[in-house]
Amino acid sequence: MTLAAENEIVSRPEYDENGRVYYSLPNGRAEDNLVVACPKVAEKVIPVIFLPGVMGTNLKKIKSPEKVWHADMFQGSDALAWLYKSKEQRKALLDSLTTEVDLTGKVLYDDLDGRGFPSRVARGWGSALYKSYGEPLHVLQCMLNDGHILIDNLINGTSRRTPRQLLIGKNLGAEKGEDALTESEVRRSYDYLFPVHVFGYNWLQSNADSAAFLERYISETLGTYHGRLATNKVILVTHSMGGLVARHYSEQMNGRDNILGIVHGVMPDLGSPAAYRRMKTGERGIVGAVIGADAANLMPVLAQSPGPLQLLPGKAYGPGWLKINGGTETAYKPESDPYTEIYLNESDWWRLCEKELLLDDIKIEWSNYVNRVTYTIYDFIEKLNGKYHPNTYAFYGASEKYPSDDHLIWQQIPAPRPVMGVPPERPVYRHAAGNTFELTSSGSAGDGTVPVRAGRIRFSGIRSLLATEVDHEGAYAVGDTSAENGLSVAMKFTLRSIVKMAGEVTSCG
Repeated sequence: MTLAAENEIVSRPEYDENGRVYYSLPNGRAEDNLVVACPKVAEKVIPVIFLPGVMGTNLKKIKSPEKVWHADMFQGSDALAWLYKSKEQRKALLDSLTTEVDLTGKVLYDDLDGRGFPSRVARGWGSALYKSYGEPLHVLQCMLNDGHILIDNLINGTSRRTPRQLLIGKNLGAEKGEDALTESEVRRSYDYLFPVHVFGYNWLQSNADSAAFLERYISETLGTYHGRLATNKVILVTHSMGGLVARHYSEQMNGRDNILGIVHGVMPDLGSPAAYRRMKTGERGIVGAVIGADAANLMPVLAQSPGPLQLLPGKAYGPGWLKINGGTETAYKPESDPYTEIYLNESDWWRLCEKELLLDDIKIEWSNYVNRVTYTIYDFIEKLNGKYHPNTYAFYGASEKYPSDDHLIWQQIPAPRPVMGVPPERPVYRHAAGNTFELTSSGSAGDGTVPVRAGRIRFSGIRSLLATEVDHEGAYAVGDTSAENGLSVAMKFTLRSIVKMAGEVTSCG
């Protein structure tokens, strides 16, 4: 956009309730010979849909306002109420059959985006866990809806650059498909509006079921902008397990033609041994306070939850990621099939599921678990392996700063001696044949959850792949937005990928 002439008044464009642009004309005398400039702005829409990761969607009881999982307060402190729940309560509450998505979570600046598209609440932002996604969603939408900066420059004679413009010619260091934005690509991206929607899903249920809901959500989202679409497709941006949901819809449900492209952030492409570690030893921090800080509390929940189980390593992860070091003898598992050797193993002490911890009728619970793994888990993981949308962009964590479970070791240790004030038993211990074993991590490079081996997508057709330093939950942390170039590399990569995808739109749908 060029600067306005002296006798020229720039009329700031506005959107009506239908998303159409209009201009207000100023009053003036004829002898002033005023010229009113009406800058052309975007009217055509390319929807962007964000898919959270596991535990990234708020849940409530079905047909009830009672919240089950949310974290709206500072650092997720409202989740600490779970500290006082018994394992029986956890199992009953965290059940995919009795929970559903809660859309009433905290949302930043609901009406900030004006009338160009529906409010943030209407676009599903309240389904996303605020602790993890509140700020990233806000910043992403602001970067994709910043045409007003260009208008301000035109009116005020300023030259402030937008986040997109700051990326022109910038190398982000992608290991594959490094392709800096050009001025023409950025200019063309301002031909479109990019409303960010959130698809929250019940992360306890099978990701295949969530993908079926995604199909409906995409259809509804496209319908929202009927007559305004630049193309009859959406862009998907995913975090962690949300990437598996997106891929299943795209590649297993013929959804590919409805997707312009996908940005995956820290997706556990091959699964992660961290899923085994969680089930055997519990989880840490606020997450552990909710789903269980030891096997007795966590195993009954995970054994009944297909979604988290679908994060286990599949066959493609490779053999030997579980090492049992018994001093004089060492075993590497699996030798070939993790399902039969580890997940469905009923006798070895290092097996995944200890059925005596399942609560209720153990025989029935074990039978349900076996069926779940044999069909729901196996089919989802193995049938999705190696399948990706052709327009895929991805970043993953590859830092030793965030040690990850590339493989796990059950290490035989001397029997712990009683120490005053220290519990004799720890969640990482197991006892077998008079020996004590401790589960330890390889501490390999990754994002703290997904190791490089699982996060680095080996798809030859990937458009761009970036290794960066991120922790898993905070993969979309925004960086320092007060500095001109302080945006995190992950967010820069996401923004660049969206602009690249928009450049492929050839006609109005």
